[in-house]
Amino acid sequence: MLSNVSLAAPSTTTTLDPQPLSGESDPYLSDKAAALRTPAPTWQLGLLAGYGGGHIVENDEWPQGVIYGLRIANLERERPVWDLHFEFNEHNAIGIFGAHRWNLENDRFYPYARLALGTFLDPDDELGNIVQIKRFRARGGIGVGESFFFEMGVGLAVVGADLYAITGYGFNF
Repeated sequence: MLSNVSLAAPSTTTTLDPQPLSGESDPYLSDKAAALRTPAPTWQLGLLAGYGGGHIVENDEWPQGVIYGLRIANLERERPVWDLHFEFNEHNAIGIFGAHRWNLENDRFYPYARLALGTFLDPDDELGNIVQIKRFRARGGIGVGESFFFEMGVGLAVVGADLYAITGYGFNF
């Protein structure tokens, strides 16, 4: 068996290069222009629109309509994990939610599950919004996408459930 190994490369020789290594930086790995490089984005601002409906403020109403919103997310781990979500619907209710996102897989569709806690504020109730427990809700949703995303889910509160479906685009900065 060893005789076959020695026949594998019978004429190979090893030589040492007499030139010493240069002390200059490699141009492909240069650190001279590190200050000029664009830093990686650390935040994402998402503009979103969708459709939703449900028991938002009162349990005898089921308003439905268009949703507009903003979502601000930290990109500390390359993909959004925590976000702050502001939602405005056509019935003048303003939703404010803090959410955690679990990124399910690293495939090209970026699927995720999201749990949000927040409240809907009604401008007519002024400071009463803060103390009314019926305003607070938990929302769970599933979605796909990173920069361009689609999400749908359900929210639960004392006044009842709400459903939503949104799509949006996130600008990294």
